[in-house]
Amino acid sequence: MAIEKMSLVSVEGSAEFLDEALMACCDSRQFQISTGGAVLRNLSEQNPYLATYTKIRDMAVNLNIKAEYCDFKYVPYETGEDFERYFEEISAKYDEISAQREQVSQMLEEHKQTDAYLQHLIGLDVSFKDLFGLKYVKMRIGRLPAENEKKLGYYVSKCFVFLPFEKTPDYVYGIYLAPKSLIDFADSVMNSLCFERTVLPSYLEDNPEDADKKLASRIEAEEKEMTRLEQEMAYFTDELRGEFNAVMCKLKYKSDCFELRKKVIISNDKFSFSGFCPTSEFKRLESVIKSISEDLRVLEIPVEKGKARKDVPVRLKNNRLTRPFEMFVKMYGLPTYGTFDPTPYVAFTYMILFGLMFGDVGQGLVVTLLGLLLTKLTKNGLAPIMTRLGVFSMAGGCIYGSVFGIETIIKPIYHREEIWHNVCKMFGGLGVPEHPENVFQAATAVLLFALFIGVILILISMIFNMVLNFRAGRKGEALFAVNGAAGILLYAAVVAGAAGQLMYGVPMFSAPYVICLIVLPVLLIFFKHPLSDLIAGKKREEKLSIGNFIIENFIELFESAISFLSNTMSYLRVGGFVLSHAGFMLVVSQLAGTAHGDAPVTVKTVIVYIIGNAIVMGIEGLLVGIQVLRLEFYEIFSRFYDGGGTDFKPVEIKLDAEI
Repeated sequence: MAIEKMSLVSVEGSAEFLDEALMACCDSRQFQISTGGAVLRNLSEQNPYLATYTKIRDMAVNLNIKAEYCDFKYVPYETGEDFERYFEEISAKYDEISAQREQVSQMLEEHKQTDAYLQHLIGLDVSFKDLFGLKYVKMRIGRLPAENEKKLGYYVSKCFVFLPFEKTPDYVYGIYLAPKSLIDFADSVMNSLCFERTVLPSYLEDNPEDADKKLASRIEAEEKEMTRLEQEMAYFTDELRGEFNAVMCKLKYKSDCFELRKKVIISNDKFSFSGFCPTSEFKRLESVIKSISEDLRVLEIPVEKGKARKDVPVRLKNNRLTRPFEMFVKMYGLPTYGTFDPTPYVAFTYMILFGLMFGDVGQGLVVTLLGLLLTKLTKNGLAPIMTRLGVFSMAGGCIYGSVFGIETIIKPIYHREEIWHNVCKMFGGLGVPEHPENVFQAATAVLLFALFIGVILILISMIFNMVLNFRAGRKGEALFAVNGAAGILLYAAVVAGAAGQLMYGVPMFSAPYVICLIVLPVLLIFFKHPLSDLIAGKKREEKLSIGNFIIENFIELFESAISFLSNTMSYLRVGGFVLSHAGFMLVVSQLAGTAHGDAPVTVKTVIVYIIGNAIVMGIEGLLVGIQVLRLEFYEIFSRFYDGGGTDFKPVEIKLDAEI
């Protein structure tokens, strides 16, 4: 339940050790370099690694090599020129195989297209050599849309001949011949009829059948060559993968370290950079940097935690139970350094509320097991949260006596006379039945208990706000604000008075009670600003007229009263989801035919219960999770928490981030 203490760290030394110092900070993963500082010398320097890394990364994509972190200590290359020479050597071999593969691929594609067309010309007895060698006649080979073949009859004066060889539902394949002097006219006519011409390669000399055999033999040889080249490329990739990945990792590492120079001050062959490091990790970081050279200086200035500072990054520090719930705090906004980490409070309130709203022993067990499985198989942040929520759901199920919606296995709380009798006494005359048969008959107690939980959580949140304001030195806010001491007194007095009047018939709202516990806190809240200025010993810079002062504070007080009411009523949803869960499971039992409890167990019953429980867990689990998060953000956080902090992001090299 803390924000880790940070130190401002400054590193100084000779410029020759700059890269090693930056790499040491990256390796530690405990140092966030500051963006402040002006670069005095390196502003015009170009990153000597970036261009080569970009080319190697693109080649990795082409070779289907996935970038993964690996040890690159034994990679001998250090300078940008070394990496560029390595890339050129690999690229030359890659380009050679790729060029051969591209050439064979083009020839293979061309020959397959030609062969596919030849299939439509088989049956032509004349060789292509004779057709191509005609002296006074020109020939065109291609296909004509089937619906246009009849249109050829309209050209009665046509001076060309169309010879079809094969017909399909869509096309007519054939050739047309025309005298050389009239070939242009014939071409224009056929083009108007959407004739698609095919130019056959000049090496086809035999008739279509013999030419097809020779072409098939050539295609077979080219396919074998293509397979050989593919195998050669695969062997090249497999042989290269380990070394290539290590080189790429080291190159990315050096490139990113060089980019960090933009945040370093360099002057007179001396460098200086600063940043933040967890105080607990400073000694280890210092020893690593000092091991580079004794001439390097590492200075530490611990950041005071007593005062809120937005310029200091924040890293939360929680135990294993509450750590997964940091995700919800980060969604709302990290706390400012030096303030309060609400993660434990969020964790316990979230688990308790979820367990009450989704109380079922069997379903809770399933959620727990599913969370454990997903935690092992994935890195999803919700998985460990599911594990914890499932445990609290089982605890809630013990209260309601529900096991997969069956309420006859465990005795529910409203059937435990010794406990339920005390519940009835506590809620007095609000209509709580003494002997309810099911949870629906106990609905009044469920809803009242939900309101009771809401009142307690709202008061705790307001107490947090008061304490935090006292710690920050804002005594006026702590004492006179709506969420301060005056607001706590007002809210507690109204709730206690209403509860005593309605539950036990005690006339709580006597004149002294109203004046001391309601009217006085209202006046303190109304005059919060002048009273705060009086305590702080300062004058308010902005002066308001009496009318504006009254209107402004009245509106603020009215909004506060509405928020008290709405926030309290929001907790009725806790009881509402308890009843809706029971309603869902009642529907399942009706469909399974076991609503009366004396029906025999059949295969149909089991199947209906399995499907029904799966649907309820999916739908209601999601809805309850969202509703509890809404209560956390709007009814709890709004009372005491602002966020506004920045996350601690240590410099590190993410080797596989871009591939």
